[in-house]
Amino acid sequence: MAEKNLIGELDMYREAGIKPNFSDMAKRYGKDRHTVAAYWRAEGGRPRDGRADRAGSFDAHIEEVAAKAQLPGVTKKGIREWLLHRYPGEDLAGYNAFTQFMRKNGIAVGASGGPEPHPRFETPPGLQPQFDWKESVRMANRDGELFESNVFAATPGHSRRHIFIRSGTRTTDDPVRCMYATIARLGGVPREWVTDNMSALVTVKGGRRLKVQRAYEFAKAAGFELKPCRPRSPQAKGKVESSNRFLSRLAAYQGDFDGWDDIDEIVARIEDAGNSEPNETTGLPPSALFMEEKDALLPVGNLRALEEAMGDVARVARVPATMPVSAHGEP
Repeated sequence: MAEKNLIGELDMYREAGIKPNFSDMAKRYGKDRHTVAAYWRAEGGRPRDGRADRAGSFDAHIEEVAAKAQLPGVTKKGIREWLLHRYPGEDLAGYNAFTQFMRKNGIAVGASGGPEPHPRFETPPGLQPQFDWKESVRMANRDGELFESNVFAATPGHSRRHIFIRSGTRTTDDPVRCMYATIARLGGVPREWVTDNMSALVTVKGGRRLKVQRAYEFAKAAGFELKPCRPRSPQAKGKVESSNRFLSRLAAYQGDFDGWDDIDEIVARIEDAGNSEPNETTGLPPSALFMEEKDALLPVGNLRALEEAMGDVARVARVPATMPVSAHGEP
């Protein structure tokens, strides 16, 4: 899959008439820069190394794969990503070979149970990210201790680049903290932010719907507009729902981590994979398309001034407010 992503990104550079930074791409795709340069000179060609036919490269891990396949919510892609993570030096075969391996050995995973895809809803570069929460993610570590948190997901609509941010709570301040972190990581400000998660933007008090002022004040200071949308609409869910498909890969790590640092590393790895794999709609990796979208973002301005506009939330933004919970769900 990494090879396909690499070729797709190089093709995009060719179409744009831009010579890529071979060293940067080599680092992102785990290749030698000379290898990347060779792909560039090949103009879309790819060397045949037999990886697609080496389903047997997974044979040594058949018991682990069979055990992972029984975990609730796990996916084939999630298991293979876990294998690549845990055995980086084994040069394991591609996803198609892994599918053949599982079929040959009668190993099946359950249905994903994910939502039906929404109709496509395209937006120009720099205009609109969709954001939402993956709520109450519960994972047990190697000692059986349960860890529960939430993951904020933001997806700019043009590039489909995913930003994942772990959060221990979902208070009215948490969306502000996560939007601030998203802006800092994007290096710019999209103009409209949409969601159907109304509790992030609106509270109900005495039967009246009131705006969460902290969120709207932050949006004004940062220079963007918050736009609540009708629940389950493509305008609010068409892109960000794909984040749940990537975050479902967390299931493969049940019982295979120690603490919060490990979880953060896993979430970061899943985000990187999601941004490196070609999108089914665009046919290009989000990381490649984001280079075009980034130029269309509004400038961030003074981050320190933006922190001051956040008030006390700025302090929380630097420290994950998460705690492990016991097997009985107690903090």
